[in-house]
Amino acid sequence: MRITGLGSGMDIDSIVKQLVTAKKGPLDRLNQQKTTLEWQREQYRDVTSKLVDFRNNKLFTYGLQSGIAAKQVNISGNMTAVSAKAGSGAAAGAINIEVTNLATAAKVTSTADIAGGIDKSKTLSELQTAGKIAYTAVGGKVSFNLQNGSKPPVTVTVNETDKLSDVVAAINNSPAKVNAFIDSVTGRMSISSKETGAGSIALTDTSGLLANFSLPAISSAADQGKDASLVINGIATTRSSNVFTENGVEITLNAPSAGTPTTLNIVTNTDTVMDTIKSFIKDFNDVLDTVTSKVNEARYRKYAPLTAEQKEGMKDSEITLWEDKAKSGLLNGDATLTKLMGDIRLSSISPITIDGKPLVLGEMGIDSSAWENRGKLVIKDESKLRAAIEADPDQVMKFFTQQTKESDPIKKVSATNPDNGLFNRLSNVIMSSLDELASRVGTSKYSADKNSSFLLDSTFGDRLRSLDDRINEESDHLNRLETSYYQKFTAMETAMNRYNSQGSSLFGASQ
Repeated sequence: MRITGLGSGMDIDSIVKQLVTAKKGPLDRLNQQKTTLEWQREQYRDVTSKLVDFRNNKLFTYGLQSGIAAKQVNISGNMTAVSAKAGSGAAAGAINIEVTNLATAAKVTSTADIAGGIDKSKTLSELQTAGKIAYTAVGGKVSFNLQNGSKPPVTVTVNETDKLSDVVAAINNSPAKVNAFIDSVTGRMSISSKETGAGSIALTDTSGLLANFSLPAISSAADQGKDASLVINGIATTRSSNVFTENGVEITLNAPSAGTPTTLNIVTNTDTVMDTIKSFIKDFNDVLDTVTSKVNEARYRKYAPLTAEQKEGMKDSEITLWEDKAKSGLLNGDATLTKLMGDIRLSSISPITIDGKPLVLGEMGIDSSAWENRGKLVIKDESKLRAAIEADPDQVMKFFTQQTKESDPIKKVSATNPDNGLFNRLSNVIMSSLDELASRVGTSKYSADKNSSFLLDSTFGDRLRSLDDRINEESDHLNRLETSYYQKFTAMETAMNRYNSQGSSLFGASQ
């Protein structure tokens, strides 16, 4: 037990606290080192999350042909017979189309009504009892076969207790790929293919259920499916569907041309390509600015992380201001980020060889050399960029997306590899930095989440574990020291109490 000042009247707790606090210097320094390391690690994670997002999401999106090589279709001639949409990899040029007839779907249709119509909410057995239909069931089940064109026949099986609407649903959900419809008022039924193109629908029904709807066993000549007939660039041809793709262009046939053909002109969508490049430049500058600002951020070494005792005597606003200074410049001069900063700049200013000819951004009206911009990209001449896209869109696409054929592993990922497009250069140099930071700091190479967990196996992870061990040892030392102080003061209090008791006894005896 601790006796605190009962005999001496001293504030032993306060005295011990002051004595222990005087010895806390080493522990405070260890905690400050740990806090600084954790702040550094969090700042690295903020940087790497932006790098991962830029590399894995934005550069990937910019590199899609729908962005950097976007095409559009200009339609002339018969504007209603054909519509089109340029897809990924659409080839520039003209396509002339004349539609003779559209593709149709095969079907079978009732040839007679059911007197009084039919209630689709009734079960098959209820309808048979009411005399509306007749069929033969086996074990309470009714089966029939459907064949759609050249596909294998499909058996549809329903229960007598199923509603007529359930029978329609069973047909529609079957692998036969057909749509069934029953009109309640007339009692007529139709079964049509979900796909267009030449073919017929054939029915085989030993149960007799479908016969109630006067359905023919096979599509009549008028109800057979037909292929679309058309002429493409002077060549007569057919298509099983009214929607098909030619040379990367999705073409939809809407109506016969009636003698007036449609011309599809596939051209570069300059506005979309311009927007893609502008978005890339904005994100490129944002990433470069993030790295540059961290590398060059001022460091205030006199501002160490505050201890708990120091915070007790400060206002919240004062703590915030202090910690802003303490956190500043923690990545100043970092070797990995400094190299990345240089590699990003080199990637953008070094020539890229396209079809044997070197090309730089400046030739497209994009400046990357002005010293005051610190490596950022600026569109100096928008008309020049637009002209470059319109004059040779493939060259512009290759400048950004060309895949290197370099086999040397070092040259392949170099920031100045002349055989590599700009997006791929940037992807390589960023990945190299992410690898280094993952090994050293424990940040993720793949996650853009700013709250993602740190890798345990890293240099920073080892340092933090070492600090935790030393902090625990120092805390144990202080606890032992505190116990020792209390033991000494307890012995003093015990002795004083004994002397006081003896003095009181002597005084009482003398009286």
